[in-house]
Amino acid sequence: MDLDKLSKHVKAGEITEINLVSVEGGSYVIHALMDGKSNAITSPNGEVLHVASVDEARKCLSSTEEVKLFIVHPVVYDEMVGQPHTTPEAPREPIPFRSGN
Repeated sequence: MDLDKLSKHVKAGEITEINLVSVEGGSYVIHALMDGKSNAITSPNGEVLHVASVDEARKCLSSTEEVKLFIVHPVVYDEMVGQPHTTPEAPREPIPFRSGN
């Protein structure tokens, strides 16, 4: 789903939340939760959209109506073979959709 489709789905009330998921290298990918399924937001050329910061993500989402926004940091043990998994979900924190909120 690209940013235009995301905006339309948010306006229609079909998106329950947006997650900024931290990935290796210090960037984030934007995921939208629709119908209980996480959908990665794509760039105009169809590739997964990577942003360098929360502020950059907010700029990308600036034309989108507000919806719940979370920052998600996957658990490092999920990526390590043989390590016990103690958290059922990646830790996530709500953050303001617009800066200055």
